[in-house]
Order: sequence, then structure tokens, then C-alpha cells
Amino acid sequence: MDAIHLNGSPRAHPYACRSLVVTPNPPQVGVVTTLALRLTNPGPGPIVVKRIEMMVARFGMGVAWEELPALGPLHLPEDPNHIEEVSVEWTPTEGGHRCVRAAIHIDSLPQPLQVGRNLEVLESTGERSIWRVPFRLGNPTDERAPVFLQVKGGNPEAVEAHVRIGRFARDGQPVWLNAKEEVDAELVLRAQNNAAIESVHTVEAILGGKLLDGIQVEVHCPVRASRKLEREIGTHGADMAMTH
Repeated sequence: MDAIHLNGSPRAHPYACRSLVVTPNPPQVGVVTTLALRLTNPGPGPIVVKRIEMMVARFGMGVAWEELPALGPLHLPEDPNHIEEVSVEWTPTEGGHRCVRAAIHIDSLPQPLQVGRNLEVLESTGERSIWRVPFRLGNPTDERAPVFLQVKGGNPEAVEAHVRIGRFARDGQPVWLNAKEEVDAELVLRAQNNAAIESVHTVEAILGGKLLDGIQVEVHCPVRASRKLEREIGTHGADMAMTH
């Protein structure tokens, strides 16, 4: 697991940071959950982290956040091999995957470094061909507004991906939400062939022409035998059993 470099470098997907660790994942009702963060300072010069503000929310985009006690201050020397790990404990009142956010306030940066983990990894068996990932979609503003959803990544020839809200697919279509409104949604992934799958999909919510937030879903699935092949194997197996 890589550590977060505290030099202000932009991240391609700031909502899918693997250096934020949730244990256990997904959290369980009434069980103390640890949210850990790994930091490093490659330089130049030492860094003072004034404070780290941690937040959790239901898995999704544009949802309401629960603030946790702040961490810090921290002093990190200029040493890319030195890893500083900080953590906070939190006990959920409902189960399910979570989004985690960290605002890292550094003395040398004008704005806090924002990192998050809206990441779900599906280690699937070879029998499955459809995966449904539920999430919440919200409008955090004080006015009714359209939220646009964009599905990116993956290989459409191997895995077909759609976002659904209720019974309707909403890929690229606006979802009008009232102020502070949240709705249930899901990312539906469907295998297109029987090959092994190593697929990464992102769903990004655009509000007012800017990125509101995103989620990232990874699917790892071995080669799946086709039903026709399975039937043939079963038939031949039965014939062989009858001849012995």
C-alpha cells in the first residue's frame, strides 16, 4: 500500500485513494472501525501537518458527511522512506461500505490536501456474470439542480457498465435532485464473454459543471466456463461413467 505524498501533487482519482484504509471493510454495526492514513514527505524540506480532518459518509456521491475528531499536529522529516501512520476509531450505527475523506492541512500549502476513498473491490467467483454495486447520489446544494453521471474506464467489450436509478438507466442523463436530496442508485456491471476480468470502472457526478465526487469499482473474476461447455462436459462425463 502506497503512502500519500505530502507535496501537493494532484491525484488522477482523488476519491479512490488506497492509502486510506478501513478496517473492517465493510464496517459492521456496533463494531469499532479503524480509519488509517499513511503519509510520507519526499521533500523538499520538512513538513508540519497542522491537523487532519476525517469524515465518513454512506457509499456514494454528494452525500452528507459525519465529522470525526481531528488528528495532529504532525512533524514529518524530508525522508521518502519514512511512513507516518495515523488513525481514528469510529463505531457505525448501520452497516455497508463507506466513503472516507481526509482534509490534510499543511503549513506550506494554501489549501488543504483532499484525499478520499470511495473504492469497492469485488473478488468474484467464476460463476457470476452480473455485479450490482449500490450507492447513494445526493445534491448537497441549497437549490434544486441536475447532477450528471459519467461512467468511465473498463473495457466495454469485456464488461458492460450502466448506472441505474430505480428502473431507469441514467448514463450521461441529468438526475434532477431537490436541495439536500439523496436517492438510491446502483452501478450494474455485466460480463460480455467468458474471459477472465480485471476491470476498473469509475462513476463521476458532475454538478454545476464541476466534479462533485466519484466512486471506483474494481472487479476481479477468473475465466468462466460457458453453460454450453458445462452441459457438454456434464453429458460426456455421464457417458463416461456409464461405460465404466
